[in-house]
Amino acid sequence: MAGSNVDQNRNATPSWSGYIHQGKVGFLVALRQLRWCIENEIENFEDYAIRYENAEDFDIVDKERSVISRHQVKAYINGNEREDYSDLFNIQKRKFEDEKEKIDTKGFQIHEFDGKGNAVREVVPCDGRFLHVIVDVPDFKLSKDDYLEKYSGRTKYTDNDSGIKLYEYNQSENLFYCPLSQDNNDTIKDYCIAEIKKILKIEKNPLEENSSHLEQVYHRYVGSLLDHSIGKSHSESGFPEIYFGELLEIIEEEAPKDEVYEMKNTLTYSWEKYHRYSSTDISEEVFKSMDKIINHLLSLSKKEFYKFVRMVLPDAKSDEDFTKIFNITLLEKIFYSIIKDARKFSFKHYSFLDDVEKSYRFSLIDIEESPGCIATVIKNIIDNSEFLKTTFNHDFLINRDIDELHIGNRIDEFDGMLDNRYREEWSTGVQHNIFKPNMEFISIKKAKEKSLRVPED
Repeated sequence: MAGSNVDQNRNATPSWSGYIHQGKVGFLVALRQLRWCIENEIENFEDYAIRYENAEDFDIVDKERSVISRHQVKAYINGNEREDYSDLFNIQKRKFEDEKEKIDTKGFQIHEFDGKGNAVREVVPCDGRFLHVIVDVPDFKLSKDDYLEKYSGRTKYTDNDSGIKLYEYNQSENLFYCPLSQDNNDTIKDYCIAEIKKILKIEKNPLEENSSHLEQVYHRYVGSLLDHSIGKSHSESGFPEIYFGELLEIIEEEAPKDEVYEMKNTLTYSWEKYHRYSSTDISEEVFKSMDKIINHLLSLSKKEFYKFVRMVLPDAKSDEDFTKIFNITLLEKIFYSIIKDARKFSFKHYSFLDDVEKSYRFSLIDIEESPGCIATVIKNIIDNSEFLKTTFNHDFLINRDIDELHIGNRIDEFDGMLDNRYREEWSTGVQHNIFKPNMEFISIKKAKEKSLRVPED
């Protein structure tokens, strides 16, 4: 079949926040299908797969790549009415115009198209068309007569021609929605871990009782959605296709604690929370620019992500538990705050410039304004050789609260034999133009007043 501009454009444009949630939902659906395959002794089920961003948000496909089920995820916080999803009740139609295939009627895609606007064949079975929502939609299944009788003030009713159904998350409680993840209430995670445990029990794997392993499997999957360390990219998109055999391998092999995946999970929770609470205060355009930065960060490999954390926490020692230091408060109060205004971030320089070309090194440093705490931070920074080599030649060091404190002056106040090496390293760095002698701390509040921009790479 000819390539479709519609499909290519779709693969290029999903938002970060939507993709992460649909990634989690996809994991749950794939786990349930995997368990069904094992229970029913399906041959070669290892070749089944979940395919993200193919036609809708994700497909479950069999070994022949035929669609078993197709899924659309809508994270509408206020989407409690069926008409909020009315486009999906239509069957998608296309046309060929200006040498391109374009959508003619918005709707749920159940057909394969030829790249010329013509539907070739129906590829999604009637019982395999699902909509995932994050809030209850009590009127979804009502007939037109029942709907208009119950809601007399409403006049619009869209017939469900596509046959799409709400996905049932919890059969025993008759729940057809699943809320977005929160750090203290992650329903989708609970569902996924329950499925992982059931699969391990079927396979008679003792890891079913290992709660740490269950958590790590979830963290690894979610943390890998954008860095492609699980699965492979399909077609011309940058999104993964993950085989059930690979899923089973991840589930059955003991997973040690991985601080990078845990930190990516923290970032995911934090950003979803920020989106929810700031949706009325920040424009969609600004959110899109911030989304790109978070998307890039989550797309980093484990090694690159760890480097980012070390570079923005230069005062932390290498043997510290970064999962505790890299926390939601610092991300919200410092990182999100500055990228909201700058709308860009340099993962090469970690710095900003003001209107008079003064340079500002970014960090997530958060300390009390006391001589002892500040001295410890400065010593730890000097011990961080990678940080010093690449990015310490700046006028200001952005942190959460400290202002107008010259680092060089504070080092001059160090006394005692144990502090000699810090004074010597600083002096040597200044002499060789590695450090700027007047470099000072600046709070995020003061830094945001400077109309900062990202330097050219």
